[in-house]
Amino acid sequence: MPLPLRPLLPADLPQAHGLTQAIRWPHREQDWRFALDLGQGWAISDGDRLLGTSMSWPLGPAWGCFGMLIVANDQQGKGLGADLMNAALAALGDRAVQLHATQAGQALYRRLGFAPAGTIHQHQGPAIAPPPVPLAPGQNLRPATAHDLPALATLDTTATGMDRTRALSAILTQGQAILLERNGSAEGFAMLRPFGRGEVIGPVIAPDAASAWALIAHYLTARAGAFVRIDITDPTLAPMLTAHGLPVVDEALRMIRGTPAPACATRSFALINQALG
Repeated sequence: MPLPLRPLLPADLPQAHGLTQAIRWPHREQDWRFALDLGQGWAISDGDRLLGTSMSWPLGPAWGCFGMLIVANDQQGKGLGADLMNAALAALGDRAVQLHATQAGQALYRRLGFAPAGTIHQHQGPAIAPPPVPLAPGQNLRPATAHDLPALATLDTTATGMDRTRALSAILTQGQAILLERNGSAEGFAMLRPFGRGEVIGPVIAPDAASAWALIAHYLTARAGAFVRIDITDPTLAPMLTAHGLPVVDEALRMIRGTPAPACATRSFALINQALG
């Protein structure tokens, strides 16, 4: 008899953390809570044992993200993953959906109508402070506060097409942000928060790669010697990251079902995480 789907609950998170530990994902229980607080999750359990999870995040009327699809190793091949994914996708309705796929999941996602839309490179390691990065004329960096949230959200939506205001607000609560201004107008930002083995830089939103590197370099300097992760969308940043202690350790394929967001001058150079884009 098929095991029923049910909502993923905060009480499930210790076991959900165990599922990620079994597949060597770095997520802490706090990282699970961060993800669940911002979206909705599904679970399959057998008695008191959690067997699998999935999550989705509606990010405005046009877009949503899918992730955290995990099935216990001894339950693979029983259709649990398909049931969990279908429930999460159904909750997003007619929205375009973005996910980041491992090699193992790509065939399934293609069958469900997802198409490749770029490669994400995961860099991490003990940060090494780079030399000072010159800014363009008129640019300056300053700490961002909760009062800057509307400006951050506007830049983020312009770059991604998504409304991730709640996620940005949550990061400001548990982490920090730096704002890039030009002649007093906001044109980019980067955020830093605890995650996994240390801290993660992301998102990074900027008008160009040079500005993105200035934002990233600020945090590499501030966290020199500490373990830092960043998931980048633009491989031109890779040599600088590698030279300053963060080599590439993995990659994921961005896949989209629906119409991709149109390109614009403001771009996303690094992810919040691979679940939320």
